[in-house]
Parts: sequence; structure tokens; C-alpha cells
Amino acid sequence: MLRELVKRWTNHKVMVRWLSRFFHYLDRYFIARRSLPPLNEVGLACFRELVYQELNAKVRDAVISLIDQEREGEQIDRALLKNVLDIFVEIGIGQMDYYENDFETTMLNDTAAYYSRKAANWIVDDSCPDYMLKVLIIYDYTAIYFSPFK
Repeated sequence: MLRELVKRWTNHKVMVRWLSRFFHYLDRYFIARRSLPPLNEVGLACFRELVYQELNAKVRDAVISLIDQEREGEQIDRALLKNVLDIFVEIGIGQMDYYENDFETTMLNDTAAYYSRKAANWIVDDSCPDYMLKVLIIYDYTAIYFSPFK
């Protein structure tokens, strides 16, 4: 499903780009005089309403599932994951609202639940020094990958 979504998103962007070029004169003069939204924005809004709104919950769950698989040591397609997350960002037309509301909040909650379960198991199974070492490793990992300065 994720590969198909990325393929269709890419095709949609190409189609909107070519339509914008084809109707450049109308988009620049006629649409501007009538105070209508530009063709690029209309194209993104169509994809958002017809595809994104229908699939965003399923896509979010699939992405979180991929992240969970990687946390467990499995190999995942990181390029696919990046492309799907780019859709969440690009669909907002310069705003991060869709990414934050439709993905980030759920992902952070899932991450907190995952590491709470892990920590509960570690504290039962491991000695105090081993537990502290694992916690420091996770802290370093999150500080590196979720730093706003990267």
C-alpha cells in the first residue's frame, strides 16, 4: 500500500506540474484577477481530499508498524519510509499541521508506550548497571535522531 501511495503521489505531482506549465498564462493572469487559488494549490487540495483523507489513518498505522519492526532489529525500506513521511509534510503546502496532527502525535505516543514496555521488561530482567546502560543508549539514540539541530 505504501509503495502504491508513493507512486501515485509522485505521478500526481508530475501531472500538476505539467498542468501548471500548460495553463501558466491562465494561472498567472486570469486566476490572479479573480482571486482564485493557483492551480498547484487546487491540485494538492484534490489529492488531499480524495486520497489523503481516506488513507491517512491506514498509512500512519503502516508507518508506525515499519518503525516498530526496525526497533525490533528487522531491516526495513528506509527510502519508502522517508517518501511516505514526505507526503505528510508536502500535503500541508508549507505548513507542518498535517504531519504533526496526523502522524507525529500518534508516533510519539506509540514510542512512549513501546519504551515503557521495554523498560518494564528490562527492570525485571536486568541488573541495575545493565538497566542504566540500556537507558543511556536509548537516551543517546533519541537525542541524536530527534534533535531539532540535526
